[in-house]
Amino acid sequence: MVSMNFKHLLGPRIIKTGLATFLTALICQMLTLPAIFAVITSIVSIEPTAKASLKKAYIRFPASILGAFIAVMSTFFLGDSPLAYSIAATLTIVVCHQLKLFDGMLVASLTAVAMVPNIHDAFAYNFFSRLATTTIGLTTAGLVNYLVLPPKYQHQIQELISTIERDTLNLFIQRSKEVLIGNFQSTASIKQLEAINTKVSRAHQLIKYEHEEYQYHKDLNRKRSMTDLEKQLQIDQLIILHLSNMIYLPDDQYFDFTMDEREAYVQILEATEQQKPIPRPALSTFKSSVKHLNEFDDNQLKSHYIYELLMIQKLMKDH
Repeated sequence: MVSMNFKHLLGPRIIKTGLATFLTALICQMLTLPAIFAVITSIVSIEPTAKASLKKAYIRFPASILGAFIAVMSTFFLGDSPLAYSIAATLTIVVCHQLKLFDGMLVASLTAVAMVPNIHDAFAYNFFSRLATTTIGLTTAGLVNYLVLPPKYQHQIQELISTIERDTLNLFIQRSKEVLIGNFQSTASIKQLEAINTKVSRAHQLIKYEHEEYQYHKDLNRKRSMTDLEKQLQIDQLIILHLSNMIYLPDDQYFDFTMDEREAYVQILEATEQQKPIPRPALSTFKSSVKHLNEFDDNQLKSHYIYELLMIQKLMKDH
């Protein structure tokens, strides 16, 4: 159990960060350059995808140069003083914000304040060495991110989709039981639905990362698998949408099921829990009910609920 937790903790991104830090520091030492600024840049530059690292490098490089210039000027006029640190950090953030260099704001401000105590009188040397170390840090991080343990998010996406489907199925069963006993407003179901939607958002984020990787690590089989997973997630989202309509019901409005409908609903839930095919007579009972309600406009809320129930069953069957 301990080894499994350690393996989970020591993920590819942590390994790549450690490797990029080591290589960056090694290169700087070989070139007799200050390693601290390059190391800071390399740590920040390890991104979830190679594309993100490359894209943000174009922002972090000029931002870091601006930070270095501001640090040099602050130290030139104020020396190694508290005010120099404050101005270096504040002005770097303000300038980066004005130039919309948002992704470079952190590394630029960190390196700006880190430069202040090390500049002394060698203003030109420190500025140009910062230029060199920034280049080393960004390049090393980009190469490590591209070449070492290229990100593959398919397994994570597949596991996440399986979790979403399991949670959705459990929530469907729970919500059905609530409505059967007359509990039409349920805080517990709403919280579980929100948790499922959070996982859906995470799955879309991972899918976005996976698509970005295609530009650098093309694999047709991998792309086909991803297409299937995306279709699967789309169907899951449709089920979740219909389930949310079963959860968010109007206040102070109620309906009741007939004995035949209750028996049919119980059969549906039992089959769902046992992962067996839904009995056709049970579905036919609800189809007849919703048709009757539509014809006589007897209870719109009940008609709405049964419609959502039948749509979920259809999607689950097709899925």
